[in-house]
Amino acid sequence: MDKRVIVITGGSSGIGLQTVRQLAAEENNHIISFSRSEEKMRKALKEIGEKDNINYFGGDITKKDDCQKFAQYVEANYGKLHGLVNNAGIITNGGIEMIDYETWKYNLEVNLNGVYLFTRCVLPLLRKAQGASVVNVSSVASFKPGRSIAYSVSKAGLDMLTEFLAGDLAPYKIRVNSVNPGLVVTPLHLDNKIFDKKAEYEEMLNKSAEKYPLRRIGKPGDIANLIEFLLSDKASWITGSIMKIDGGVTISNDLIPPKENN
Repeated sequence: MDKRVIVITGGSSGIGLQTVRQLAAEENNHIISFSRSEEKMRKALKEIGEKDNINYFGGDITKKDDCQKFAQYVEANYGKLHGLVNNAGIITNGGIEMIDYETWKYNLEVNLNGVYLFTRCVLPLLRKAQGASVVNVSSVASFKPGRSIAYSVSKAGLDMLTEFLAGDLAPYKIRVNSVNPGLVVTPLHLDNKIFDKKAEYEEMLNKSAEKYPLRRIGKPGDIANLIEFLLSDKASWITGSIMKIDGGVTISNDLIPPKENN
């Protein structure tokens, strides 16, 4: 049986790295981790170890040349792509008075335009698979504004891109879905300087857990499990779905009757 070839952007840390790890546990999968950070790729390689079914490819989803070089690499070595996880993303804290126009543009460039560009470059490879699956990693910030105006808007745009592509690519038997996590413990907030100190970040996590009906923050594995499902044949009739995976935080409100043992 031919291996399923799956690429994960931003696959060297956080949700992306955990998804690489879980998918690579299946011998029939060949995983390509696409990342612009050589340092993170080295750390990922050290953490996971060398495996025959994982490749690391350096590149930036916002650069057309990088995306095209990747497509050429896959074409030459594998001929097709069975799965694409658009996970790479950034976040910049603040509203319209804090985030200047250049920062705004860069957030949309990575979180939205980069997804469009990378997907478009590998589309011929996805078509060849005759049943490929695309999973976009969005956020519950697309439903309810979060800490960042740019992040929230870019993720809302990503959800619409998901829905449009689901209809646009359905004739090619390509499924497109979005997973929308709540707060998950990853390097995202520290890497993007939302918090200067790890202690401040951990304090935020502890306080935030109280707002979640399930009383805990998400783990990368929670999200990777859903991504893994959507990439599989078990999800063969699911496309165009925007799936919240958030511990119930988006439905939490004071009107829901409290429980005595809560």
